[in-house]
Amino acid sequence: MVIFTAGALYFNRRGFYPPRGSPLIYAIAISWLIAITALPISAIFKLSPKLFSLAHWEKEGAVYDRTSVRVFRWVLLHSPLGWINPALHLGVSRADCERLLREMNVAEGVHWLSCVLSSILAISYLVGGYAVYGYVMLLVRVPFDLYPIMLQRWNRGRVCRVLSRQLHTAV
Repeated sequence: MVIFTAGALYFNRRGFYPPRGSPLIYAIAISWLIAITALPISAIFKLSPKLFSLAHWEKEGAVYDRTSVRVFRWVLLHSPLGWINPALHLGVSRADCERLLREMNVAEGVHWLSCVLSSILAISYLVGGYAVYGYVMLLVRVPFDLYPIMLQRWNRGRVCRVLSRQLHTAV
């Protein structure tokens, strides 16, 4: 995390506005800095788990199977990006499932916050005459925020199904 942050700060050492350099590298660097900023904000403001509850059509996960979330998960697990948040790994106990659900809520909240902030910045670039930077920032939202949000929701459904099976076998 430190290396990514140092690289993003180095790339933007002459300021963040107006954007300069490669639009893709700029979008990735700004996205990383916004996510790093969103992380402590999400720790300060505890959000209700009800905000992250799954809709009826999400619970079985079929909608996420159609959007290739499994492919995204495989890429995360088989690349260095999987090391960014080691707390999102499941242990063997029921208490660990509940801990994992809390961690997934925090991760989803960070991605929602960074998606909103980055989208506002991208729209300001579009309006301000830096259309290429704005469009690239919006495009980068898909792998940086939208797919991670979908992955957290898909995994939450999986963990909830495991917990409900444990309750049925215990009764």
